[in-house]
Amino acid sequence: MQCPNCQHENKEGASFCEKCGAQLVSEKKRMSYFERRQAKERERQYILSKASLQAEDLKDIPDIDMGEVEASVVCDKAKMKRLTTVKFVCSIIVIAVCIGLIFLLSKLQFNATAKVALIFVIFVVCAGGGAYAIDNGYKLRVVKAMCKSNFAVKKISYGKPPYMLSGNTFYSLRIKTPCDICGAAMHIEEYNGEFIAVCDADRGHLRRLDCSLLNKNKAQQENTAESIVQNTDGNQEEISKEDNTQSE
Repeated sequence: MQCPNCQHENKEGASFCEKCGAQLVSEKKRMSYFERRQAKERERQYILSKASLQAEDLKDIPDIDMGEVEASVVCDKAKMKRLTTVKFVCSIIVIAVCIGLIFLLSKLQFNATAKVALIFVIFVVCAGGGAYAIDNGYKLRVVKAMCKSNFAVKKISYGKPPYMLSGNTFYSLRIKTPCDICGAAMHIEEYNGEFIAVCDADRGHLRRLDCSLLNKNKAQQENTAESIVQNTDGNQEEISKEDNTQSE
């Protein structure tokens, strides 16, 4: 029996797809309440597994050419910390004001319907401020942790490109070239500290990012080390030539 959802071949008489969990029973057969709940749960688990990267998805995927990764300047360390702190403090102030207004409205005597409507609106604003405070609190913690080093890459906010700190400057990373398989745009996701380029059209089209290649400080250090080694080798050759001249 073929699954209408993923076209996987299942055993004859099976009620659910072995691969995606979709319902296979005919419309004539009536399902019990428990079977319907089980089918919905399997479908939900399958959708969730495809919505985020899994360990088995990352096996044997090729690396992307880091020349296809564009780093756009955002701001420096001090400005990033200052902006994130201001946003976090403002969201806390909004929450405090909303709580104060709700307490004040509960003490005032006026139309009950209008009072409930105002309290509901203020409560929604307060909930939004709480979500904003949690988001910016997490960002502030991540930014402070990144600022302790000269090079770091981290996805600070869900649905937005990761940030890279190189030296004293924050950069926003994005894939500037389309998917080499289907031609669709690609975005960057993080999984266990690894950064993966994911195709917008097909999440099976993956490429691994080696963000260490973007570390300009490391490249400068390697170039400096190479120059020191070359200078040392040159000095040793000059010393050996002088020794040979003196011996002659």
